[in-house]
Amino acid sequence: MTNVIKEGIASVDSLQLRIELSKLISFDDMLTNTILHVNEETSVIENKVKRKHHHYKFDNFSFYASIARNVRVSKTSQADCLILLVNAKQIESDYFDGITKDNISIIFDKLIEHEIIDCSLDTFITHSYPTDIDIKKDYRLPFDEFKEVIVVTETMTKISNKSKVGCNVFSTGIEWSNRRTTQYKTNPFFKIYHKETELLTKSTIDFTNRYLKGIDFKDLFRIETTIKDRDHLRQLNLGLKDFNLKEILSLTQEQLNSVISKSINAHLSPRTKSLTFKNKSKLTPTKQQQLNALLVFTSELNYSLDRSIKVLLNGIENKTSKSLNRTTLKQLYSDNIEGTDYDSKSTKIDSILDSFGWF
Repeated sequence: MTNVIKEGIASVDSLQLRIELSKLISFDDMLTNTILHVNEETSVIENKVKRKHHHYKFDNFSFYASIARNVRVSKTSQADCLILLVNAKQIESDYFDGITKDNISIIFDKLIEHEIIDCSLDTFITHSYPTDIDIKKDYRLPFDEFKEVIVVTETMTKISNKSKVGCNVFSTGIEWSNRRTTQYKTNPFFKIYHKETELLTKSTIDFTNRYLKGIDFKDLFRIETTIKDRDHLRQLNLGLKDFNLKEILSLTQEQLNSVISKSINAHLSPRTKSLTFKNKSKLTPTKQQQLNALLVFTSELNYSLDRSIKVLLNGIENKTSKSLNRTTLKQLYSDNIEGTDYDSKSTKIDSILDSFGWF
């Protein structure tokens, strides 16, 4: 059991797996059962339908499995396949680690134990092909500072006249696009939400109480994005050859972070673009403008002082002028911002936004 959450580490939170039935030794007969609808009064069978999927319920986690017929598995062939939904709750107390090559055997053992499938672990990871892959990272901020992250990202969302493009702000987070989108190249799904709140809601509280005792998830929030399918994986240029579960779980932090970075930068304007400003004190017009600019970056966009000055002095070629302006900006910061909430929050939040890969 992992008692310490690895903040800022990317991992797989959930995915859908497809494995050809011919690769399995066996699978649960329940998945091919016919469901009969019987009239209670006459006991006459009124109709029958093939089961679309089966929901295997266990102690506060579950599996969804189904059989799909004649699935295209290559350019020239089709096959009957088992479709399986896998998520981090299935690894119980190691939930926050996400699904990794080191703990995938926990999920596999459950599938074997409950006779959902029968095959070797090697078959399972080399012949399972993922889609709808959710990649996540966890961070920790007090709720008021988390809300500032939401304000910043909402403010910096790219303006578009296209339908279903833009952001959706809700009480505990913000999201762009949706998980079912087919426009993953230009409009990938991305979400930032307050994980602590989610884990304490009615729908998850039983899981939380059973498996997450002793784990401090106070002030935790999560970012996540979805890789839709094989075409999306190709577009991300991750260097995959087989596109199977084994390769997905072998992706490095650099590769996973690149997926997250591409997703968030598809929705947000560059962080050097200023949109709003605040007034703080009476100064000469020139210095007031400089302070306004500093406040934009430090309080509205949550930049650190060094990043703010670098942006504000960009394009000034004269070394003497550049040095004088740098000194003035530092003094304005020292006199008006340093030591305030803006100062401490901007440094912390700026570091987290860096970790998002938003540039």
